[in-house]
Amino acid sequence: MNLYYAIVGETTDTNMGLARFMGVIVVFIVLGGGLSWLIG
Repeated sequence: MNLYYAIVGETTDTNMGLARFMGVIVVFIVLGGGLSWLIG
């Protein structure tokens, strides 16, 4: 949960925090996929 709060922040606007959190997850998936494609 510490990582979640670090990304989302202690804001009352949970929708914006959740959107930012999902964006970070998508970025990690894209980077991971790109790296595995380059290596493989």
